[in-house]
Amino acid sequence: MPTANQLIKTSSSKLIELYRRLGIPDKEKRQFENLCNLLAEYLDKQEIEEVRRSYEIGAAAHAGQRRIKGEKYINHPLAVAELLVKLKLDSHTIMAAILHDTLEDTSVTWDTLRREFGEDVANLVSGVSKVTGTEFKDKDDEEAENVRRMLVAAAGDIRIILIKLADRMHNLETLDVHRLDKRKRIVNQTRDIYIPMTYMMGMHEWHRKLEDLCFQAIYPNRYRTIANAIRRNVRSRATISINRHVKTITNILEEHGISADVSWREKNVSAIHEKMRRKRESNQSISFTAIKDLVGFRVVLDSEDDCYRALGVIHKNYKPISREFDDYIAIPKINGYRSLHTSVYDESGRIVEIQIRTHDMHEIAEYGIASHLSYKTNVQPSEIRALDDIPWLKDLLDNSVDRNQVGREFLENLKRNLFFDSVFVITPKGDPKRLKKGATVIDFAYAVHTGLGNLAKSATIGGERVAMHTVLEDGDQVEIKKRAFGYPDPQWEKFAVTAKAKMAIRLALKDKTAQDYVRMGDRLLRNELKSQKIKYASITDEMKNGLAKKLQLDDWRTILLEVGNGSRFAPVIVKQLFADRSPADEKVQSQIMSVSIDGTEGMVVKYAKCCNPIPNDSIVAFLNTGGGIAIHIADCNNVRNSKFPPERWQKVYWTEKPEGVYRVAIRIDAEDRRGLLGEIATQIASLDVNIADCRIVGTDTTSVTVEFDIDVSDRQHLARIIRKIKKVPSVFHIQRYRLV
Repeated sequence: MPTANQLIKTSSSKLIELYRRLGIPDKEKRQFENLCNLLAEYLDKQEIEEVRRSYEIGAAAHAGQRRIKGEKYINHPLAVAELLVKLKLDSHTIMAAILHDTLEDTSVTWDTLRREFGEDVANLVSGVSKVTGTEFKDKDDEEAENVRRMLVAAAGDIRIILIKLADRMHNLETLDVHRLDKRKRIVNQTRDIYIPMTYMMGMHEWHRKLEDLCFQAIYPNRYRTIANAIRRNVRSRATISINRHVKTITNILEEHGISADVSWREKNVSAIHEKMRRKRESNQSISFTAIKDLVGFRVVLDSEDDCYRALGVIHKNYKPISREFDDYIAIPKINGYRSLHTSVYDESGRIVEIQIRTHDMHEIAEYGIASHLSYKTNVQPSEIRALDDIPWLKDLLDNSVDRNQVGREFLENLKRNLFFDSVFVITPKGDPKRLKKGATVIDFAYAVHTGLGNLAKSATIGGERVAMHTVLEDGDQVEIKKRAFGYPDPQWEKFAVTAKAKMAIRLALKDKTAQDYVRMGDRLLRNELKSQKIKYASITDEMKNGLAKKLQLDDWRTILLEVGNGSRFAPVIVKQLFADRSPADEKVQSQIMSVSIDGTEGMVVKYAKCCNPIPNDSIVAFLNTGGGIAIHIADCNNVRNSKFPPERWQKVYWTEKPEGVYRVAIRIDAEDRRGLLGEIATQIASLDVNIADCRIVGTDTTSVTVEFDIDVSDRQHLARIIRKIKKVPSVFHIQRYRLV
């Protein structure tokens, strides 16, 4: 028997001849011919021949391989392809579906697929293939890496997810051959990842199918009981109430000049079971026969106007249930689903659920994004990648895939980002924005535009001023006021919920930090040059570029950045720039001049929490390698006891009028009595001082020691606060407090 590679190296005609010698079972032949009949409905003969060739090669590659039940392995790829053919997807997707396991389970390589079928097909197959040749410490890590790999590939081509979903669906149909523990693992992964994906993609038909398959795999007896009960119940009603409703709705619409396709469908088994389970959990006993909405009716019309006209006609003839109406045409779901939902009472008091939509809406409602890829819309394979601009997938990738997480941590984060409800909010111009439930004003600002988020200054909801971290609710009308320039508050990342907002804040702060490091590096270098009586202008572009090349850095800006963040020291850079200077010209360390601190340096300058320096304190700076500058009070114990070399310390001083406020701790000893803390806080607030924290650190029968963290502008400001607190009766000692 020839090997797969031998077959692939032959011409197409010889390949077919060689494969046919292997013998094609009638079942397999019928399966493929059925596939070809479906393909003939929308593909031309040349494309069908390409699909046939992929089948020949796929069958040859899998020759000798069998599934657990004993059938030939190629039956599985053919079944996967058939699911995608029913969506009328392009020939490349069908070919990739037939070949989707060849890279994992056969000797076929990516280069071989590219040579035989083109790069598009090869990339599709690679995108759905699991990781091979890598050792994982447990199943979670392997599962996480495979899902991560698939999502990253799908960001470039959404068809990869469709193939993976079809593969998962057929595997679930044949899951009964596995042990219960394996069935549970596969079902849990499907429920956690793949079923939410079908919802996000708007593929409700596949969503319902996967839910039922998962339920059937774990609870086959329950599934069979409910399925049989549904069929008996519906069958007994079909010739009476169901058909009567279809006829009645059709007739009343025709009387008003509205042409409609009215149909019904059974509720899926898992949805019925879930409804019964929720009732039981809320202590409401419910039997199957008590469920009144086993079927749902669909009214499909030609236009959006007809939908609203039909709704009015139905409500006029049936009593509507007001709380059971949703307008998903005006406000679509996050996955693009559009339809009117209403529930009414029929003449016998039964609840009748009705969905009203156009033909286009119906197509999207059933098959979601796959309907956009349908071959009948003449979407070419080369154009499909334009559809990778899918907000939910981008959000998912930003929030899950790009993180340095592995195994269980990655999968848990992924599940959280797939499962979410949404809120609907409005811009001042009336444009709708749908955000993840729990989203804040910050998320809204970034949803409108990244630039608006970065420059946001304040916000109003319904005209009322609110904090930027305010959680949004349905119907909120939000307006953002912005600054002329600036950067987002670093605290915003804690309150942002959406991946877009988090990522934008991170990038903006990273950019600002880099700029601050460059400015600080320039100040440190100029200071060092000044101390050595060297003019900055004497550094030529040739010297800058030469040093950057020598240090293997991108450019002079990168050198300044690394000086600013403490990775390199200004004296060393000066020495490297002027290596030809004689030792006699060099200045000693004690002559190095100080760098000024004015409070505007941003995040590159941090104020040590061990001593909380404030303006007018005598200070020094410690150069953290890669972490910028940490300012300490000069007599801080951490400074006196430091074992770091002198070059890591820099003399610094405050400018005459530093900007901003600075955190400082004060410790107060007082007689313990009712109302003491309130009086102290009132005295502090009277000077318009922010109290960041308050804590009781010691108490006995007569006295109490309390600490306040407050924001001050300088030592004089702190002195005024201390004098004010001393006026509080019972306070007998107060001092500025340091950790060391």
